[in-house]
Amino acid sequence: MSFLKSRRRFLQAAAGASVLAPLSLPGLSRIAHAGTTGQAKTKVVFFVIPDGLGTDSFTGQHNKGLWFPSTQTAGAIDTGDFSLNEVSKELEAYKAQSLYLQGIILGGGNAGHGGWAEVLRDRNKSHSSIDVLLGQVMPGTDPSQRAIFAGPHATDSVNWYVSWDGKNKRTPQGNPRLLFENIFGTDYSGAKASTPVNNNGTHLFDPINDDIQNLRSSLSGRERQKLDTHLDSMEQVVSDMDATVPISAECSPVKPDENPIMSADFRNQVQSSHHQVVATALSCGISRVATIQVGRSADQVVIKDASLNANPHDLAHRYKSQQEWKASRKWYARQAKLFLDELARHSDPDVPSDSLLAHTLVVVTSEMSDGAPEHQYNQPMLLVGGASGLLNHGTGSGRYYNIQQHADRSHWAAGGQVDQQRIWATIAEAMGTRVPYSGNTNVVPNIFHNVS
Repeated sequence: MSFLKSRRRFLQAAAGASVLAPLSLPGLSRIAHAGTTGQAKTKVVFFVIPDGLGTDSFTGQHNKGLWFPSTQTAGAIDTGDFSLNEVSKELEAYKAQSLYLQGIILGGGNAGHGGWAEVLRDRNKSHSSIDVLLGQVMPGTDPSQRAIFAGPHATDSVNWYVSWDGKNKRTPQGNPRLLFENIFGTDYSGAKASTPVNNNGTHLFDPINDDIQNLRSSLSGRERQKLDTHLDSMEQVVSDMDATVPISAECSPVKPDENPIMSADFRNQVQSSHHQVVATALSCGISRVATIQVGRSADQVVIKDASLNANPHDLAHRYKSQQEWKASRKWYARQAKLFLDELARHSDPDVPSDSLLAHTLVVVTSEMSDGAPEHQYNQPMLLVGGASGLLNHGTGSGRYYNIQQHADRSHWAAGGQVDQQRIWATIAEAMGTRVPYSGNTNVVPNIFHNVS
């Protein structure tokens, strides 16, 4: 039997098992309405900004930049008495729910634009990123959406993506309309849930097992391995579809407007559409973990709110005016604020009397601290949101927490620094799991109420 004929029969059998049914089927199963549980389930979103947040000054002075708050008492290391800086002030509306951390280093501190490969991972870059690890233990109603990965303006030919499944780089969805379809289906209509796709006690590939074995025997070792990988992936899809349960909340997804996804003219609109889709997915209970990668390291798509011609990477390098430099860094921080606004507009799927933000932890960071020297010491790190009461953000006015006292290594310019993977270890423990990373994974105390 020819390969094409085998492939045709394989696809026909798969279609008969509903594997290749329209994407609307899992979407339809997700929108069946069920009673809310009343018990909070914390959500986590990683909001990754490219090229730093201007932690150094325009003239290059270390720690004299635009991001870190200033404390009212000089040298205070843990206080609620602080003022936000020019860039962090974009998030002023959420100051009371904010924990600003300082004293963090990513990797060796000098990876430059290579920081994208480790910003959410372990220092050795050998394991899954923290979003994927959390998604494995914090499922929503759809196991196939354990860790949503949105990439507004991130999906060009460079492929510098921050989320990893083991040693495999994940590709974000850069088109918010396709992201919507991936999550909710292609023809969302509010119909009843479908029945499981493989509930007759037979294995998915039983009808074509002989063909598969014949095909395997005709392939080389490497080709056979590829076939097995694809078959395993299809089995996982079916397993995820069978495990999909009705959502635990009533929600009304709206497909975002269609705009050119890499056009500077529509940068604000595309970014906003990604916020809308991710927040809606969380509010429907479909997923509890997401990553929004804003642009990519060495971001090339012009931000017209900052400069009509210069790309934001050049602005991060301070190649243009100080005003444009500030405006570009402020734009990224403003997007984080607008995403928080979106979360605040939605109801939580399990505690509908609360906002979605009340039960979400948003982590705002970057693959570098400052985009001119391109270093990764003195990293920006903001934890913000209600987080179901787990986050220790002070007593009403927010909190600034310099964690250098818990440093595990020293940097020649920044002094004592905490390895960024320890922040991921701390978040993981707060969410009831642990990271598999080697090296120092000791938690940083007093970030979460349930982690000491």
